[in-house]
Amino acid sequence: MGFRFTDLFNGKDGEAVRPQPDRVNRRFDEHFPRLFAYLRTCVGGEIPAQDMAVKAFSQAFTQTAESTGDDEFRTVLYRAARRMCRPALRNNKPQDDSLTTREREIISLVFDAGLSRGQIAYMFHFRESTISSLLMSGLRKLKEETSPAMTAAYMNVA
Repeated sequence: MGFRFTDLFNGKDGEAVRPQPDRVNRRFDEHFPRLFAYLRTCVGGEIPAQDMAVKAFSQAFTQTAESTGDDEFRTVLYRAARRMCRPALRNNKPQDDSLTTREREIISLVFDAGLSRGQIAYMFHFRESTISSLLMSGLRKLKEETSPAMTAAYMNVA
């Protein structure tokens, strides 16, 4: 990447905060691609997704200690991103989409963000079995929409 996250991160009074820049940059490099993919799915644009990603990282670095493990850091990071995405998720649902907002978000968190069902359950304050049910119902709907029979019926080819 052309820039480092520590170049963007400022303290409360405007002074640069650089706690272990290598660790901060490693976390940014490791988590940015998937976080960006998740945010782009939520908001539908690259520039807003980049802005939200930087804000989510800033919040996650401020809310966690340097010694925080990667799993906990990732959960805090995606929780911050999810809060920023809520309005876009509610307002940007395609009319021909059979998925609920929650199903779409869970599918994105699993496949775009690479989060485990346990991490998603923690973010949503749901049981892991509820997350699994929502994931499976969303995937089932996607499969039905993309099956050859449905495609043929839609195109009136059959």
